[in-house]
Amino acid sequence: MKSRRRVNSNVMRFSFSHRKIYSRIICVSMMVLSLEVANSKPHASSPHRVFDEYGRICWENEQARLDNFAVRLEMSPEMIGNIIVYDGRRACRGEAIARAVRAKRYLVGYRHIDPNRVLWRFGGYQEELDTILMDVPRGYPEWPADEPILISPKDVVFIGNCDHRVRPTRCLR
Repeated sequence: MKSRRRVNSNVMRFSFSHRKIYSRIICVSMMVLSLEVANSKPHASSPHRVFDEYGRICWENEQARLDNFAVRLEMSPEMIGNIIVYDGRRACRGEAIARAVRAKRYLVGYRHIDPNRVLWRFGGYQEELDTILMDVPRGYPEWPADEPILISPKDVVFIGNCDHRVRPTRCLR
């Protein structure tokens, strides 16, 4: 007499919160955008190409943008990644530098990009905090010659000291 084994026919269900779904949609759309950018032809006159630019965003969104930048650098081993950061007119002293160090640490530590292929630089002060991700072919100057309009450090109001941390920014839900 054969014993019948009862097979559980319940389907395993995965439930994602709205935030996770939203971040995955953003990540996929950014991947498609990065592939379009990667397949576009660079201008012959300037090897410096802005890959992405963003201001004060939450860490989850910044990770998605850095992931796309890492994909671009992985697809083109002859490119060097540049991170240029600018503090805003109302700035927490050292926040832009802390963001640049965090971004490089993420690209090198988590995405395993060679540390010699990722450079960062503090660009000065603008109206708002800004981060620019650029990819430049090896052999060209790392930094663009044309500088954006900057604000004098005398006109900047420092609201705190963020030498080792980044002010938290909430993600939109």
